[in-house]
Order: sequence, then structure tokens, then C-alpha cells
Amino acid sequence: MKEEKVEKKVDGSENKNAESVDNEHNIQDINNKNSQPKTFEEEKTKSAEKAVVSKEAKKRRLLILSGCLLAFGLVLIVVGVICFYFVTPDIDGSPTNLRVENYEGELYIVADYQEKYDYQFVIEALIDGEYVEIDTINSDKNALNLSEQEILLNAGNEFRFKVAYINENGANGDYSAYLEWTKVTPLDKLEVAVNGNVISWNSVMFAESYLVKLTHPNSLQEDIDVGRELSYTLSGSGTFQVYVVAVGGEGFYSSTSSLITITI
Repeated sequence: MKEEKVEKKVDGSENKNAESVDNEHNIQDINNKNSQPKTFEEEKTKSAEKAVVSKEAKKRRLLILSGCLLAFGLVLIVVGVICFYFVTPDIDGSPTNLRVENYEGELYIVADYQEKYDYQFVIEALIDGEYVEIDTINSDKNALNLSEQEILLNAGNEFRFKVAYINENGANGDYSAYLEWTKVTPLDKLEVAVNGNVISWNSVMFAESYLVKLTHPNSLQEDIDVGRELSYTLSGSGTFQVYVVAVGGEGFYSSTSSLITITI
């Protein structure tokens, strides 16, 4: 009888221990279940906070980058201004002796030659009582062929021109005084022939007279008005340079022959 009681006590103790273990497992499961939602919410909150922090960091980085770019742009502007005012070579004066010349039947705006500069020509036309700019042309020569400017054909008869030097950096200086000009019809081209010491030329319609422009061997220059004659005889010996001008009447512009060299 005593042995059975002991066995029962032992069995009872084992049952209690098993129940205790089961209870602990149940408590842990409950705690885990209770704690899991809390941990998930915390993670969501932390993730949201991280996202906000990340956005703020990106904004700060963009602001810093924008500031750097702005500062760099300002530096470039300052450097450009300094270069323009202190590095760009100065332009001495403005073109002088602006005029319109006829060369071999074509009209040119001509300014005195300055070797170190290019030129900027501005053409204005008188339209409805006011001068209006119709073209600006850059050239590496001190003469602009007006006969090639098709815009002049439909822009009336009254014009004015001005010219400025352009330096090697493309900056232009002060403009010359305006030259006013009335469009006229150039005379036909003048052709000169040489026979010994006699020069002769063709008759040009609407020419009022002819002018022989002569450079003697001693460099003396002379203009000889021969009226309506079509030839001229050189006197002396040596090397002469000569060209002939057909002088036009009202409404016509003079025509100039090519320069020729004659040795007698």
C-alpha cells in the first residue's frame, strides 16, 4: 500500500511539472504574440523616421550643390568681367576717312587701313524720314563691296554708313562718324591700253570727262583732267604708275580703271 502512494505522489509531481512547463510555454507564446505587433509598429515608425531623415539629407545635399553651382557661376561672371576690362586689348580710336569709291565698276565703302584690326560696317537706310539699320557686316578688309549687298537694291536711295574696329577677341571699338550717301548708278568699266608712251581708254557712256591719275618715277603724284579726250601721252622716262577715272555726271558715279605700270 505504501509503495502505491509513493508512485501516485511521484506521478502527481510529474504532472505538476509538466503543467508548469506548459504554462511557461503558453506565457512565452502570449508574450511573443503581444510583443510582435508592438515591435512591427516600432519598425514602421523607425522606417518612416529614416525616410524623413533621408529626404531632409537629400534636400540639404541639393541645397549645398545648388549653392556651389551658384557660387561657381558668380566666379565665372567675375572672371569674365575682369578679362573683358583688363585682359582685352584696348582699341585705339575709330576708323577715319570713310568714303565710297568706285573700283572697276563696283562701289565700295572704304576706311583708312589699320593692320591690327578687322572692321565692322553698319549700313542704315532712310525710310519714312528716319534712318533704320538694315545690316551689320564684319570684314577682315577695310573695304566693303556695296555692289554685293543685295539689300541695297530695295532699300531706297538714301543711306548712311559707320565703321568700327574689331580686335582679336571680337570686341568692337567706337564707331566712326556717319557718312551719308545717295545711291547712284556707276558708269561702265573703264579699260586702259598702252602703246609705247601713249595710254588710251574706251569711251564710257554718261561720262562728263576723264581724269588721268599719274605717279611719276620720282613719286610725284599728279591728276590730269583731259576733258573728253580718250588718250594721253606720257613724257619723260622711267617707271610710271597710272589709272584713269571716268567722271560721272549727276546721278552717276565715276568709274576707275585698274592700276597699270609703264616703263619708258
